[in-house]
Amino acid sequence: MINLSDCDTIIFDFGGVILDIDPDLTRRRFVEMLGMEKARQLETEQLPQLYEKGNISRTEFVERINRIAGTNIPETEIIAAWNAMLLNYKPARIEWIKRLHENYKLLMLSNTNDAHFKYFHNKLIAEYGVTFYQLFDHVYLSHEMGMLKPSHEIFETVIREQQLNLQRTLFIEDTERNAVAAREVGLQTLLIPRNGEFYEFFMPGTF
Repeated sequence: MINLSDCDTIIFDFGGVILDIDPDLTRRRFVEMLGMEKARQLETEQLPQLYEKGNISRTEFVERINRIAGTNIPETEIIAAWNAMLLNYKPARIEWIKRLHENYKLLMLSNTNDAHFKYFHNKLIAEYGVTFYQLFDHVYLSHEMGMLKPSHEIFETVIREQQLNLQRTLFIEDTERNAVAAREVGLQTLLIPRNGEFYEFFMPGTF
């Protein structure tokens, strides 16, 4: 359990922490669209990582998928399959973030890409009437930073830019390798199950 009275700043991962995700849904959609062998080749050639690091644009992402698969699938269909992993927000999570923002500096640090961010940001606005830039003091997105978790560099950049006190900063994450990297650079870290409820790990009466 986490005693939030020991914290000044909370850094949130996004997928699996704020929004429910299921990457297998996207994998299945690509298998249906391209066939098993070509779908696996996308991961072998690390197209998702290149896109999330900002090394290729959305147009290049789509073009390279079609080139690998020998297809000419419209961008809208490929992006719809790519976004299939993005599921739902839960009202309690959004309410907790709003509540925490009254007393803590809140940051978001996400491995993501422009297609995913556009989709889930618009969804947040449509469903809750609020933007990420209202919920958080700063939003860090991997494709804008040119870095990916679990590199130490991405955490060190946030720490340096925000002048964080490591002993009073909590990072909430659902992926173990990212949580390990955060600990290695000195951040206090809470690893939760994917799509779990982060607030269930807070000690009552400590915030």
